[in-house]
Amino acid sequence: MKSPWLLRTLSLAMIGAWLSISGAARGQQSASPRGTAEAEKAVDGVAQEFVRAYNAGKAKEVADLYAQDGELIDELGDRVVGREAIQDVYAMVFRDQPGSTIAIAKESLRFLTPEVALEEGLTTVKPGGKAEAAEVHRYRLIYVKQGDKWLYSSVREEHEAALPPHERLKVLEWLVGDWLDESSDSTVHVTGRWSEDQNFLLRDFVVHVEGRPVMKVEERIGWDPLTRQFKAWVFDSEGGHSESLWSRQGDAWTIKSRGVLADGRAVSATHVLSRQGPKTLHWTSVERTVGGRTVADVDDFVMVRLPPKPTASAVK
Repeated sequence: MKSPWLLRTLSLAMIGAWLSISGAARGQQSASPRGTAEAEKAVDGVAQEFVRAYNAGKAKEVADLYAQDGELIDELGDRVVGREAIQDVYAMVFRDQPGSTIAIAKESLRFLTPEVALEEGLTTVKPGGKAEAAEVHRYRLIYVKQGDKWLYSSVREEHEAALPPHERLKVLEWLVGDWLDESSDSTVHVTGRWSEDQNFLLRDFVVHVEGRPVMKVEERIGWDPLTRQFKAWVFDSEGGHSESLWSRQGDAWTIKSRGVLADGRAVSATHVLSRQGPKTLHWTSVERTVGGRTVADVDDFVMVRLPPKPTASAVK
């Protein structure tokens, strides 16, 4: 049973550059040195093998395309070094996102020396068997030739700067609709929708205790180009507010939230929001503080998607 105090605190705490390449730079790229036809064909073959192994979910085969001391840097700047560590990363990706496929669109290839090449372009990753939008990233990678093989020495991913906020947010589009959490004495009803300009996801929370509304919360989720993460702004009906940054691990989102209650006490928490099929989500809140003091974690609770409301035409 959730107490009114817990719900009031939880409602706030819970909810709580890649620049375009200039024409001059593009001109420099087009004039950059080319390799021999044989070298270019060999490098392109590595990319084709990467796509084949990735789409087959073969983590070891993907990692074997990296040099033994190769590195992988994701869009958040996290760096993984070494073939075995890189294999672990891809194994986790394939486990958390089974059936995902990747496509590569090469934009430029320069041979810095006969044994080193620099490539830039775009990757598009499509989730497997899910109605989620594809993710587009810009990549910059360095090939090195070791013996008679070309291998990845360094691969860096960046979010594609030209991608509109709406396209980025489509990975969270499943939040749109009506959701409900119920206990013996309280309910939390959530309505999610797109903003009028389609660049933000808006969620309205209404908390009822023993049938009486005790709090309303408004949340706006958008893309933050500074941190290159999703960011949410939350405001409650009592005057509290918070901000949070979202990061994704498969079907789960880790949400780092900081804010202030109406009485001036600072609050913070780490929430984990996980999707359990199209009609269920789980929420856990840990590392919670109120006024600088640690408070108890909130155990996992479940929200279910409500069926769509009948339209006027359906009623007739």
